[in-house]
Amino acid sequence: MEERDPAGERRDPANVQAEIERTQQRLAWSIDELVDRTSPKNVARRGWHRVLDAGDQLVGEARALVTGSTAVRLDSHVIEPPEGSVRLRGDEEVVSTYSTRGPIPPEAVLVGVGVGLVVTVGLVIAWRKRAKRR
Repeated sequence: MEERDPAGERRDPANVQAEIERTQQRLAWSIDELVDRTSPKNVARRGWHRVLDAGDQLVGEARALVTGSTAVRLDSHVIEPPEGSVRLRGDEEVVSTYSTRGPIPPEAVLVGVGVGLVVTVGLVIAWRKRAKRR
C-alpha cells in the first residue's frame, strides 16, 4: 500500500478501488487458506500422513538392519511451491534426508536374535496351551 501525504495530491478513485479489490482478494485467499488448514478432515489427513511417515521410517530402519545397509532415510517432505504459483496434482517435489551409520555391532545382532527367539518360543507355548484347552 502506498503512503499518502494528507496535504498532497488526491489519488485517482479507480486506483484506490483497484487497491481495495487486491486487498480483498488477498484477505479472501488468506481466510480460505486458514479454513482449509483447520478443517477437521485436513487435520486428520495430516495426522494420518504423519503416522504413515513414522511407519515408513520404522520399516526403513528394519530393512536397513536386515540388509545391513548403512543408509537410513530420516525424513521426507514435500516442498511447497512459491506463493501464487499454480500447482497441479502430482507436481509435488519430495526431498528426502538420509543418514549413514556404521556397521551394526555383533552384540546388538545377538541381542536382537535372542529377543526374537524368546518371543517366538513364548508365542509357540501360548498357542499350544490354548490348543490343549479346546
